[in-house]
Amino acid sequence: MSRLLMVLAVSLLLVACEQQSAPTGQIYPWQIESLPNGGSRVFGIEFNRTTLAEARDILGSRHDEGLFENRDGSMSLEIYFNEVTLGGISGKYILTLDADEAQLQALKERAGNSRTVDSGARRYRPSAADRELLYDMTISGLGYIPYVNLDEEMIRRRFGTPAEIIRISDDKQHFLYPDKGLDLLLDEDGKELLQYVAPRDFQRLQSPLLRQFDS
Repeated sequence: MSRLLMVLAVSLLLVACEQQSAPTGQIYPWQIESLPNGGSRVFGIEFNRTTLAEARDILGSRHDEGLFENRDGSMSLEIYFNEVTLGGISGKYILTLDADEAQLQALKERAGNSRTVDSGARRYRPSAADRELLYDMTISGLGYIPYVNLDEEMIRRRFGTPAEIIRISDDKQHFLYPDKGLDLLLDEDGKELLQYVAPRDFQRLQSPLLRQFDS
C-alpha cells in the first residue's frame, strides 16, 4: 500500500512541475492582443517596443541574421529562428528589425559576404560586431511559418472572419485582418505564412498585395 501511495505522490509531483513549467500567455498564433495605441502583441512580442534581446528570451538564442537589399534598392534586416515550439506547435519565425535607412546602409558597408537569393534580392551577413548591436533593436514585423498545415475552416475558427480575401492563384489566397495586423497566406500546395505588424502599420502588408492584384 505504501508503495502505491509513493507512486501516486511522484505522479502528482510530475504533473505539478509540468503545469508550472508550461508556457503561459501568448503562445498560439491566433492569440493577438490589440493595443489602444494602434499596436499589437503576439507570441509575447509587442511591435516597435520589444527588442531582439527580449524576443530571444521567448524564442531562444539559436538564430541567423540577414540584411536584404531588394532590386528596387530598399533594404530590410531580418532574424530567423528556424525551429521553435510554443504550446506544442512548432514553426519558423522571421523577425524584422526596426532600422532606418542610415543604419541599414552602415550595416551593409560593414557586412561580410553576400549572395543573391531566389527573390533576386542581395543578402548580406552583418559583421560579428554588428550582430551584437542588433539585440537592442526593436521588432517591427513578424513572419510565422507553422509546420502544421492549415485549412480555411481552421483559419476561420481560430482567427475569425477576415475583412478581405485576395486570391493570387488557384492554390494561394491571402486572408486579411487589418484590426489584428495580420496577413495570412493560405497555400494549398505548400506552407502557410502568417505576417504580423502593428494594426496601425497594416498598409505595409496590404499595399503590395493590392498592387499585385491590380496588375
